[in-house]
Amino acid sequence: MVTSGDKANYRMARVTDDAIKRAPRPASGQAFLWDDLVSGFGVRLTPTRAAFVVQWREADGRKRRETLRGHWPELPAVKAREAARARLAEVATTSSTLGGQPLRIAMRGWYERQSDVSTWRPRYRAKVDAIIRTYIEGDENPLVRLTPAARKAVEDIGRKPVTAVTRSDVLRVVDNIKRGTADQLMAMVSAFYNWSYDRGVEVVNPARNRLRVLGGRRIRTRALTDDELTAIWRALQAEGDPARTCFAVLAFTGCRRREATGMRWAELDLDAGTWTLPPERRKTGNKDPHPFIIHLHPVLITMLREQSVLEGSPFVFWGRRDRRPFDFHHALMQRLAKLQIAEWRLHDVRRSVRSGMAALGVSQVVAEMCLGHTAKAGLVAIYDQHSYASEMRDAWQKWGEHAAVVLRSEA
Repeated sequence: MVTSGDKANYRMARVTDDAIKRAPRPASGQAFLWDDLVSGFGVRLTPTRAAFVVQWREADGRKRRETLRGHWPELPAVKAREAARARLAEVATTSSTLGGQPLRIAMRGWYERQSDVSTWRPRYRAKVDAIIRTYIEGDENPLVRLTPAARKAVEDIGRKPVTAVTRSDVLRVVDNIKRGTADQLMAMVSAFYNWSYDRGVEVVNPARNRLRVLGGRRIRTRALTDDELTAIWRALQAEGDPARTCFAVLAFTGCRRREATGMRWAELDLDAGTWTLPPERRKTGNKDPHPFIIHLHPVLITMLREQSVLEGSPFVFWGRRDRRPFDFHHALMQRLAKLQIAEWRLHDVRRSVRSGMAALGVSQVVAEMCLGHTAKAGLVAIYDQHSYASEMRDAWQKWGEHAAVVLRSEA
């Protein structure tokens, strides 16, 4: 709702372009429409104009208010809210009253500051941003459906001062959302409170003893046993192609899931037994601009030759819709879940290949290079200019012989 002057008692509403358009203008003086999403962000209405403002309290208790650059409608509400977030974040991280800031503002400031000084990869930086928006700031996310209990918990924790947030507040949120997201949220909250403690905020970390955010990564060490690989293979044999052969690509080469599902016929030379991945299809392509050549085992080559071709599609494994590439869709993974293999992911196959190569005597450098990792660092990378191409080919073949037996294929 619109409030006149600087009254403190008012209900918040969402500041949107439509709300500003419908808000009555004062006959004289000014009135304010305050946002219920970003605390301290609002719009000042005069008889002729609408300007966006941010306000906060200094350490001595005095209220500060600033006008953001740009007026509505030239500056839309969405962009003004982003500018307000950035400004309030700057204030939160430089103010001596960090502990008294609402958590939603303080964590936004932490994120903005860490984005500038940390080496987070873009994908994980976007993930941290999305989780803070959804589960701390309470922003609407079309991909997430929160229960009423979860929505209330998010609203409560976001508005509490940093020093007033308890472990119960955090658990009220995480107990009402998905487990994986809950772990990530706990990690981010823990990282924020450790950061705050280093800046003099004397408070117990309400998310202590949980995972930390290290560049946005969670460390996972799960590898599948030969018996587990066999069980998955037998289930996929019943499913048929493209799931069966696509899984074989993962199991024989150790490539990444999207590298396998997006495999293109143009990348294959089955006569030479090679699969050439261009840099743009690799996770590390920006660091290694050269094509990555994978040598295929004869069993896998035979399976690829038998793979049906969809006319007009560049993909070896084509999906169910239109001409998109195949993916291990939710329904398929749900059926595989009935195998009762504990806590497994498709990426665990890649880890299994790497571990299996080591067990077969493949050197660490060669095994890492087979996975497309940077295996040579420091002075070794400068002085060792050997390509290891023949050693990598031998490693894939040695692992392929083992995988052929494990998957009950005929070598």
